[in-house]
Amino acid sequence: MRLSEVLNPKTVSLRLKAPTKREVIVELCELLEAGHGFDSQGEILDRVMRREAMMSTGLMPGAAVPHGKARAVDRIAAACGISPEGVDFESEDGKPTHLFVLLVSPENATTPHVRLLANISRLLKEDSVRKSLLEAKSAEEFLAAIRNAEAAFIP
Repeated sequence: MRLSEVLNPKTVSLRLKAPTKREVIVELCELLEAGHGFDSQGEILDRVMRREAMMSTGLMPGAAVPHGKARAVDRIAAACGISPEGVDFESEDGKPTHLFVLLVSPENATTPHVRLLANISRLLKEDSVRKSLLEAKSAEEFLAAIRNAEAAFIP
């Protein structure tokens, strides 16, 4: 499974407004639920925050992949956002995070969830991919950059 398969233009924000880690996750969860038609009654946010409390998902330079599993979803879904100003996401490198990929899966989707996380990490570790995503001028351009990166880096 590829990231481009679980995103759509309604689930991409090029200008996140949130100034804090928690608020970024809230904003991304709202984007994900609205764009994919979920109404989790806060379950997705709760699960992602619980996972984030175990260890920050700010792993790649300038990028984070908050994620979780929830009963309220019947399929794997994602939302992406860019914070032009950057947010302290408690990343390993201590630098602000600008690029976010929120991933949520059904509770029983362990193998596809882990495989998709690995593919996302493979993409985001590439400087050229992060740069092309950050420079996107529209949601469609952002999605095209993901598809191009997947063609180049995902077997």
